[in-house]
Amino acid sequence: MEISNAETALLALLSEQPMYPYQIEQEVKYRDMRFWTDLSMSSIYKLLKKLGGSGLVTYENRISPENRLQKLYTLSDKGRTVLIKKLESILSTPEHTHWQIDIGTYNSNLVEPEKRKEALLKYRAALLEKIECYKNLLKFLQDAHCPEHRFAVATRPVYLLEAEIKWVDSFIDSFSANRNS
Repeated sequence: MEISNAETALLALLSEQPMYPYQIEQEVKYRDMRFWTDLSMSSIYKLLKKLGGSGLVTYENRISPENRLQKLYTLSDKGRTVLIKKLESILSTPEHTHWQIDIGTYNSNLVEPEKRKEALLKYRAALLEKIECYKNLLKFLQDAHCPEHRFAVATRPVYLLEAEIKWVDSFIDSFSANRNS
């Protein structure tokens, strides 16, 4: 059975403990998961219903202290098996990503060289800002005593962004050396 990345993220949350949909939403928000998953409040409910229909999660009706019916969702054994298989696949298969900078780069000859350089320097500055944000996230994760494997969510983007800065510098140097580009 194939599951989406959003379903994988949701099942992984439920692998930690049974949760109510609102509780899942709070975890998504607290962990800034919207930056690296496609989970939203509305998708959580839809995905839980779909995953329940596939037997990957189960639920139990409970009455809240406010006397409202709530569904407590739990990862099923089948769900755990499918989740682990998907995680193994994700961890072993590089994903092709589409970067809008590639559209700009491919057609950058249409932009006047000085304007191109100015735009790329702004891009470089934005990359540096993002690196600082991820470093702040890493500090937050450390202060929150998160498990070591979760630090990779903050450190991997830093490495990627630092590599992107090297690429930008190289690209600027290449067309600066050849003013006719």
